[in-house]
Amino acid sequence: MGLQKMKGIAEHKVKLDEIENALGTEEIETRKSMLVFIGLGLNSERDITLRGIEEAKSSDLVFAEFYTSKMPELNLKNLEKIIGKEIIVLSRKEVEEEGVKILEKAKNKKVALLVAGDPLISTTHVYLRIEAKKLGIETKVVHNASIISAAPSISGLQNYKFGRSTSLVFPEKNFFPTTPYDVIKENKARGLHTLVFLDIKENKLMTANQGMKLLLEIEKKRRENVFTEDTKIVVLARVGSDSLSMRFGRVEELLNQDFGEPPHTLIIPGELHFMEEEYLARFG
Repeated sequence: MGLQKMKGIAEHKVKLDEIENALGTEEIETRKSMLVFIGLGLNSERDITLRGIEEAKSSDLVFAEFYTSKMPELNLKNLEKIIGKEIIVLSRKEVEEEGVKILEKAKNKKVALLVAGDPLISTTHVYLRIEAKKLGIETKVVHNASIISAAPSISGLQNYKFGRSTSLVFPEKNFFPTTPYDVIKENKARGLHTLVFLDIKENKLMTANQGMKLLLEIEKKRRENVFTEDTKIVVLARVGSDSLSMRFGRVEELLNQDFGEPPHTLIIPGELHFMEEEYLARFG
């Protein structure tokens, strides 16, 4: 966790203490206080569940954030029509640094927070739920599909054979983390598959091509034969949509292919079962 984010969380705690002092837990419990985390799924407004619609419709305020994950075909106006409510879209800063405002609203209203994928996958949402609990605000979670479950599913790889997942981020000056390389190395040593998330920075989404090139760059420095042009890889694009793309092959074969618009996801397979191999051969 970065220094700025830690500072922001510390400031939140001070503000939350002020709320607790000004409004005791018992008083909160006598009001209509609730924060509902609603997962929207992977692709468009049509992926919201019936329960998600019901909870959003019965909420007094509806917020949404889309910086932790992108839904390629989401139409916000259509989603507002479905739930019959105006949706207030929050930026990363507003959620991470000013999330206390959501809790202030939820202390005497039913507030919904719409998120791409499945709620609580993001640590930011976990933090908000913990702080709501401290304030005596009731919470609910409405689950939905996540890339964490959909990627193993659509790739035909057995989910119990996945090791620790990892994230590739855009390098910056004096910042080029090599943790993904270490995670892939660790999983491969155990015969396990590795799910690799690709960075989202505001409206900039890392492509599979960029991700592979970054891993090859790390390989040049480390020279441990973990990720080379001969490494087999699964490239997924727009999972959950009708324009889904899945390719399987050696890095050298896929490095310069066009996978279409992001979001993209990478999987580096470990030891493959014969059924996994057949599935990849037929669908990859």
